[in-house]
Amino acid sequence: MRNVAIKVIDRVVLVAYGRGNPTDDEWAGYLDVIQRNGVDRTVQIIVTDGGEPTSAQRHRLNEVRAGRAVPVAVISRSARVRGTVTALSWFNRKIKAFPPSGLREAIAYLEIPSTRADLIEAELRKLQTEVREGAWSGP
Repeated sequence: MRNVAIKVIDRVVLVAYGRGNPTDDEWAGYLDVIQRNGVDRTVQIIVTDGGEPTSAQRHRLNEVRAGRAVPVAVISRSARVRGTVTALSWFNRKIKAFPPSGLREAIAYLEIPSTRADLIEAELRKLQTEVREGAWSGP
């Protein structure tokens, strides 16, 4: 079973984690997507049921970001994940955590047109199915 699934829609990078942390190969794939789409030209919505990057993976992400603030919304019910988001916000002031019911608020935070909300929600559900059946119940 995969730990990470990714899809890009317009300038929005959608990422789903299951319960497990990404492998180094999965993380390298994620960083490749970010770099190919332009670190500072994207926004990200990350949905996780507890999986998150390791310390070494976060370090590599900070190297790729090179000090640029990237708008990221992390949706999770996990207190541990919310703690990680707080730590990441020390390096990226534009990352913010949301509860599972907060997808619409996350979309507004990222300034994504509300007309894209239904598509984004449907794609996030598909991605979550790829990493773990029923991990995110959405709003």
